[in-house]
Amino acid sequence: MNENSNLWHRRLGYMSEKGMRIMHSKGKIPSLWSIEFNMYEDCILGKQKRVSFQRSGRIPKKERLELVHSDVWGPTTVSSIDSKRYFVTFIDDHSGKVWTYFLKNKSEVFEAFKIWKAMVENETVLKIKKLRSDNDGEYEDTRFKKFCYEHKIRMKRTVLGTP
Repeated sequence: MNENSNLWHRRLGYMSEKGMRIMHSKGKIPSLWSIEFNMYEDCILGKQKRVSFQRSGRIPKKERLELVHSDVWGPTTVSSIDSKRYFVTFIDDHSGKVWTYFLKNKSEVFEAFKIWKAMVENETVLKIKKLRSDNDGEYEDTRFKKFCYEHKIRMKRTVLGTP
């Protein structure tokens, strides 16, 4: 590979030979001595992608509120007008419907859950059966666990930092 084609290869984000040939044929990059190059470690590493999580026949639940996914995000770099820097989401696995509550602190997750639970169970006349969340501390609160136990909500955990 000559220096000029190597330079263009890097400028174009380690584009493939085929891609560079197409760009050259359309006059988008200057004439090069050759557009053939070897695979460098940088090229291979630059093109790596995270392996997707296998769905393994996962079928959405048949009933609303049978399984609810929840997660907390934050803190944001900029707070809202009323100083809220976190939010919690509740996602119904059956319908895909998402509810979002904004929080000042992560410790407010339990209160947000109680408010949300009362609202959705009143609207749907159904009961939440399972709550899936990561292993982060806001779901490990003893009051939260006791509340779920008393209301027959099974708490399920995923690995922290995964979808």
